[in-house]
Amino acid sequence: MTLITEVLAKAGGSSPVLVFQMAALAMLVSEHCMLEIIYPSTTKYLEEGQTLNLSCLIKHQQNQSSQMEAHWYKKAKKQNETGFGKEMESLHLSRSSDPKAKVTSSLLLKIQKVNRSDSGRYQCRAKIRNTVLTAVGHFIRVNVTGVSIVNTTERTEGDLEENKAPRVDSGLEKMWAVVMISWIIAYAKVILQKVQLSWILANIHRSHLAQCPIPGRAKPDCTE
Repeated sequence: MTLITEVLAKAGGSSPVLVFQMAALAMLVSEHCMLEIIYPSTTKYLEEGQTLNLSCLIKHQQNQSSQMEAHWYKKAKKQNETGFGKEMESLHLSRSSDPKAKVTSSLLLKIQKVNRSDSGRYQCRAKIRNTVLTAVGHFIRVNVTGVSIVNTTERTEGDLEENKAPRVDSGLEKMWAVVMISWIIAYAKVILQKVQLSWILANIHRSHLAQCPIPGRAKPDCTE
């Protein structure tokens, strides 16, 4: 599509027949040559010190991979357009055994620890060397602001409250454990006393029965 637009723009002052012929030729060429950039237009808000990650998808033919160039560019107010080096960009090319297959590659831009000077409009561009094939993407607006003092204070107070909470819970758990152990010990003492009393009563009863007369035998009287 980009190729057709460029051809029509160059042939703007020519006759309608020539324009039609050039457009038809461009459509024929575009069937065998394709270059397209896909990513949404959006706005990113970052705080200083965060990492900026931008990614664009590039659709092309497999046989164009070795001739393709793709880069991110930035435009800012009162500044010239700037590009980025290999230390910030990484191009991941797709592979296919069919040289005419349509593949999708990706270009990643990563800027660590951004500051306010990184604010601006970012755009991905690609081209195939030694051809007229070029493609450009949407602008992505990046707005880098300073670290919010209010948010930092809120997070700090929240962290302190979270740190205090476990200590209170731990104290309650210890107190509850002491109460439970004391109750268990007291209950065990009561049970033990009952067992001892039952044992004593049983012994007294057996002793009393041993002194009672057996039917058919004469023994001293055994009164209750």
